[in-house]
Amino acid sequence: MKVKVRVKFFSVHREVVGKKELEIELREKTSINEVLKLLITDYPKIRKLMDSTIISLNHNNANGSELLKDGDEVALFPPVGGG
Repeated sequence: MKVKVRVKFFSVHREVVGKKELEIELREKTSINEVLKLLITDYPKIRKLMDSTIISLNHNNANGSELLKDGDEVALFPPVGGG
């Protein structure tokens, strides 16, 4: 069975991908980390951002191991600076 998820990009991630969001169709029980690998394959320049990327799943912090369900939203953010 397939599930559809939305991946949103912010700031430099959006610049690298060239879009503010993608809808991706995946097989069931796909993790966020697997989606990140797909993104790196399609957008190799995003690889250098991954060490400092903040990931959210449905507006909550995520660590990448979460399994995605139909309708989920993954968002990729750069680190937030402060001072």
